[in-house]
Amino acid sequence: MSAKTVIIGVDGATYDILDPLMAQGLMPNLAALIAGGVRAVLKSTIHPLTPPAWATLMTGVSPGTHGIFDFIKVDRSGAVPSYTLATSEDLKAPTLWDIASARGKRVTTLNFPVMFPARPVEGVVIPGYVPWSYLGRAIHPRSMAKRLKELGVFKASEMSTDWQHERKAVQGLGDDQLDDWVNFHITRERRWQATLLTVMDEDPCDLTAVLFDGVDRIQHLCWHLIDPATRGDYTSPANEATRALVLQYFGELDGFIGQIVAKAGPEARVFIVSDHGFTRAGTRIFYANTWLEQQGLLAWKPDTPMDDQGRMALDENTEASTLIDWDGTRAYSLSSSSNAIFIRTARAPGEPGVQAQDYAAFRDDLVQRLLDVTDPATGRKVVAEVHVRETAFPGPNMTQAPDLTLRLYDYSFLSVLRADQPCKDRRVPYATHHPDGIFIAAGPGLRQGEVIEPLRIADVTPTALYSLGLPVARSMEGQAATGAFTIDHLMYNALSVADEAIPGQGAGQFGATGEALPEEAAEEIKERLKALGYM
Repeated sequence: MSAKTVIIGVDGATYDILDPLMAQGLMPNLAALIAGGVRAVLKSTIHPLTPPAWATLMTGVSPGTHGIFDFIKVDRSGAVPSYTLATSEDLKAPTLWDIASARGKRVTTLNFPVMFPARPVEGVVIPGYVPWSYLGRAIHPRSMAKRLKELGVFKASEMSTDWQHERKAVQGLGDDQLDDWVNFHITRERRWQATLLTVMDEDPCDLTAVLFDGVDRIQHLCWHLIDPATRGDYTSPANEATRALVLQYFGELDGFIGQIVAKAGPEARVFIVSDHGFTRAGTRIFYANTWLEQQGLLAWKPDTPMDDQGRMALDENTEASTLIDWDGTRAYSLSSSSNAIFIRTARAPGEPGVQAQDYAAFRDDLVQRLLDVTDPATGRKVVAEVHVRETAFPGPNMTQAPDLTLRLYDYSFLSVLRADQPCKDRRVPYATHHPDGIFIAAGPGLRQGEVIEPLRIADVTPTALYSLGLPVARSMEGQAATGAFTIDHLMYNALSVADEAIPGQGAGQFGATGEALPEEAAEEIKERLKALGYM
């Protein structure tokens, strides 16, 4: 039996925080869903980062297939590397919304990344990561943007982000400065919720999805105030006031979940998922480009400033690529978000970079050197794993992936800045992404009160397709989470398989939308990512 399906994305949600909050009675709606449904750990992508993780969740295929590896798309075809923002044009696989729409279902999807320019679907698309000044024009269809404005629901300035504020916050706010940060995200989530509920009234759909991303932003800076393992160390009046605001945020989010479930109705299936989990970061920052410089593999331009504040990105409008002397560079990192190192290959004999015949040996040596990095202040290894692209990102778009992707022992993001030493103290408490996210499902045909085996993030799209009564393409890498459904449901509702995700369309036809992100909007988004510490 197919059913109306609702997906509630909660960016960065982790059971490590949600379970204590539910135990305290602060999230009763979430607790009720879990009691009446199933839960599982949802394993993220190899590098648990927002764009590749959500893209994997939305397509059912891995980054090597869908082509999204970071917030940015790196172009190494020119004399020096450059990059642009990753958009829906770079997403080379059909999304769940594309597939459901093409197979006769109406869909609503709000606030998901790499969704602009919006692909035409039967339903409503409001993309995430679009500047507030452009968000109204980014909505599909345009008639819905007009209707939301007429109803007084759509307020782009509240649904986007104050990037100057975010820059200050990520570069370091004292505990007595966090209240505005949390309040901003409370307001922002309220606006997305009001928009969602209005769209559900105006245009009820078979598949409805929304992403709330305040959890990620708040946990980055306020984790130490709500984690049971650390909150007792921070008990000043300012800490307690901020903690109360964070708990208010989670309480309101729980209320939103209750409202969505009620509006969807008792016959709907509800899935709550996160792109990754969270954990507390270590007290040290790894400056990857500074380490590469010490290894003789990277050169800075003479006027490149030294970071003496424990940052991952610069305050001013400066990109890492403009700081590097490319003639003297063979390996480099461009964004802290990717935790990636690129190897610069020479385009011809005698040109700067690593010669093609030396690439394999050079990369093997670099991998070993990275695994040997030790923080002199702690005596501990810094890099836990180094993934080469062939094993990390197999697929038709593997050549667009970074040469190396690092997992640091404390799961932190690296810094791309210049410093006087590769490892330095972090200025303020900070939390970071962890690969274990959440999967919660409840509704008709689903098991009740059970914990099932961990799922992969690519499993969400085939599971949603199964819930909608639609076939799953043979090429899809994820698998429907049949273990979440009852035996009776599975007996009478066999999983169907199709040769193509969308009849008559191969994967190579996806990516082009015929619309481009305006240059001023792209620059605004870059500023936001720098503010968040990702660039």
